[in-house]
Amino acid sequence: MLARKPCLAALAFSALLLTPSAWAFRCNSFVIDAGMAKPEVLRKCGTPSLQEQRLDRRVIRLRVPAAPNSGLPPGSTVELERERQVLIEEWVYNFGPQQFMQQLVFEDGRLVSVKDLGYGS
Repeated sequence: MLARKPCLAALAFSALLLTPSAWAFRCNSFVIDAGMAKPEVLRKCGTPSLQEQRLDRRVIRLRVPAAPNSGLPPGSTVELERERQVLIEEWVYNFGPQQFMQQLVFEDGRLVSVKDLGYGS
């Protein structure tokens, strides 16, 4: 019974290694992965079949030291909310009917996600 557990763990780990990443794909001979800049993806994959962009508003929370005259104990922090705009770009690559189309989402020029769509045309 104890010998079975390490075998199951090894099998599960190897299955994870063989599963394609939800955040990466191959374009030509290059691996395109989260964190890459738009110009690098464009250089490696060429022009996408579809490009869309929009501005998104995000609220971020920051913890900052309290001002000395705020009446709070020394060393206190306060939480501030800031709103910022993020440029979202979605690119779709259509590699033909034998391969899945790929949807790439960039935020402020950096690739944040890759998603398989259906087969291309």
